Amino acid sequence: MALTDIAADPRLIDTTACDGNFVVAHVLTTYTGVSLNRDFSNLPKSIQYGDATRMRVAAQSKDRAMRTFFRQYTGETVQDTARSRFLPQQTARHLQALGHSLEEAHAQAALIVASAGMQIDKANTERTRAIAYVPAQAPERLALLASEVWDETAEARVKMGQAIDEALAKRAKKSKSSADTSGENTDGEAEEPSGRKGPETAGIEAPKLPQRIVGRAAAAFAPGTVAELAIFGRMLAEVPEGTVYSAAQVAHAFSVDPLAMISDDWTVKDDWQDLGVFGAAGKGTTYLASGTLYQYAALDRRALRRTLSKSATPAEAEDLARLAEQLFVTALAYATPSSARSRTGSAAAPTLTIAAATDYPLTAAACFESAIEAPAAVTAAQRLTTYLRRAQRHTPLTGGICRWLPPADEDCPALPPVLACEDD
Repeated sequence: MALTDIAADPRLIDTTACDGNFVVAHVLTTYTGVSLNRDFSNLPKSIQYGDATRMRVAAQSKDRAMRTFFRQYTGETVQDTARSRFLPQQTARHLQALGHSLEEAHAQAALIVASAGMQIDKANTERTRAIAYVPAQAPERLALLASEVWDETAEARVKMGQAIDEALAKRAKKSKSSADTSGENTDGEAEEPSGRKGPETAGIEAPKLPQRIVGRAAAAFAPGTVAELAIFGRMLAEVPEGTVYSAAQVAHAFSVDPLAMISDDWTVKDDWQDLGVFGAAGKGTTYLASGTLYQYAALDRRALRRTLSKSATPAEAEDLARLAEQLFVTALAYATPSSARSRTGSAAAPTLTIAAATDYPLTAAACFESAIEAPAAVTAAQRLTTYLRRAQRHTPLTGGICRWLPPADEDCPALPPVLACEDD
């Protein structure tokens, strides 16, 4: 298995030579006037911690930024993943490209997807009931299988097509009945699954197929040799052995200084205004925040290798585990959530990055319980390194590196002796 060589990238942080069951990362990054992660009120997410309200970036937001970073960093399409409910639709499109008609492709795609254990949504038969998090090549793999067994599955395809027609007819009848009784306008939009169990809420299941076809369909969901799935895991209860336990712990990032937020009122000028009519074509408000974020994460090397070894040879699993670790640590330091990036230029290099191996993965969040008044970056770095030095006696780091990019020309704070500063 050939992997992209990323050793020449200057951002690369490589901790693979350090001994320890875990690799941990502590990162301090300063952001100014950004909207990295918003809540349902369109406000920057926050958290009350210690003696102040802090800016917060949710772990889920950071995870997505890291996954996107993985793909851009390696350029390997084989490493791509997708999170979607439209797996039947995408599989059907590949079947159409192979020369099959739209109607039959839809039924065959639903049949093959459902045979692996994923129920088809009755409200919208181009979707699955649950979100699938799979290798991005899964629809193409499923379509090739579906085309290969086309004749063999003809009877089952007809039954699946009938089940789809019945579900759509029942849906249309229910929508019409609701419109007649309530007078409400039903626009045909598919309802989201209610989460309840029972015959009325269950999805469309596949007619019985030979086990060898079922096994090959399920294999398209397997993590294979995809670093992203092995690191972040997934919950896919419908597919046997479809659940992958995460090898990563990613904490919510929070600012070491109190939340500093402003409202940015904006207007849009209409460039074609004439006839003496003046004013804004649109207006709104964006809420921006500033602060120095502390981000912590850890990667379980043993769990990572256990997942990869299920689909790769020992040598392949080891090579990919090393690549995955490099991507994980580098992405943690440099990946930035993309929210409002086009109008905030939010990507920033970290002031301090500490990446190290250990057998005791612990956050250093406690050292920031007392908020630091801005400017906070240098003081926060000193607090963090002091905390890690004191923790070295009972939860030692075994080796690692530090990157130091201070706002002015400050010296790197004193590190635990097992760490080397790349910028000294």
